[in-house]
Amino acid sequence: MTAPPPPTAPPPTTRPRWFHWAPIAAGLLLAAWPFVLWAVHQENPVAAVRLARGAATALTTTAFYGALLASGLLLLWPPAPAWLRLVATRTWRNLTLDRAPLERARSELQHFESAARQLEVGRQLRLLRQLAAAVHHLARAIELDPSVAGAHHQFGLALFTAGEIELAGRAFANAERLDPGHAFGDALLHLGRCQFLAGHTEAAASTLCSHQQRHGGSPKSHLWLAEVLDRSGDRDGARAALRTAAARPSHRLDAEQNWCRARARVRLWRYGAGR
Repeated sequence: MTAPPPPTAPPPTTRPRWFHWAPIAAGLLLAAWPFVLWAVHQENPVAAVRLARGAATALTTTAFYGALLASGLLLLWPPAPAWLRLVATRTWRNLTLDRAPLERARSELQHFESAARQLEVGRQLRLLRQLAAAVHHLARAIELDPSVAGAHHQFGLALFTAGEIELAGRAFANAERLDPGHAFGDALLHLGRCQFLAGHTEAAASTLCSHQQRHGGSPKSHLWLAEVLDRSGDRDGARAALRTAAARPSHRLDAEQNWCRARARVRLWRYGAGR
């Protein structure tokens, strides 16, 4: 027997429209700057020179104070480089993500509805961080076929990003029940995180320890495990998990894992300072 589909989540808050158009508008303004100077120069060459000098001064001042702020941030907050890399990676991915697969999946869905097509549309929308629409399509995919673990997993990821922790936890639990070890343990890992954020510390500790035993680990999984162990009072276990998360990797980490490793290093230092 298959379990009934999870309840449809309320529409999560999505990013405002200006967030997606601001980088494009900034690029257009930058590209238009030479033409603005040329137009001003046609009317008043002196004003054009003054305008160019003023812009150069403003740019130099901004760069100087930006570098000063970055230096202070590095001194006051050691994980800053990892955080900047994470922000830059996410921004670049959002700006360059190919939207053709989404349009193709939507076109196919108009001709014939199926769980697989709803899942693909929902997955693509989640990657584009259009969470409200993603939740709608993924919930529909689960209604059409509750036995697809991938639909529950993607549904959980969309809800997790939107902050719907309880509903996300149920979705991850369904994915893990239908396909133990689904997505190389990612469903189990996020289930443990949801349990922790919902205040179920013992269940979270059991889930994350099970994930570590079955799937090894990563800086993110060990950092999350350390947070659970610390809350439960096992400081030695938390310290050991932080050491593993902060260890020098044998290969280049992606931006998210590198960010988790940087946070683990700072927390490990605080552990040492607090002894």
